Amino acid sequence: MELAKHRTGLLQDVVDGVNALRAVVASEGGIVTATVDGLGALVDLRITDAITAMDSPAVAALTVATIHQAVQQSNDERERLVGELLVSLKQT
Repeated sequence: MELAKHRTGLLQDVVDGVNALRAVVASEGGIVTATVDGLGALVDLRITDAITAMDSPAVAALTVATIHQAVQQSNDERERLVGELLVSLKQT
């Protein structure tokens, strides 16, 4: 029973970590800033006025690339948390 409680605590720590995770990435020059949560969902997107000097395809490419980088950071961090959980579970 104690082992089950310990493992449940470890799992809850990972769930809490993923829920608290925010990956924030700014494009080169800081024109676009994307924030995604621990599941990779976009939760904030900020675009400076400097974007008005760019054409539509460039705006789209910069925005998508910045969001993609934030999602990748979130995925990497989530994988790290799950990896730590697996190591902890093997040790118990």
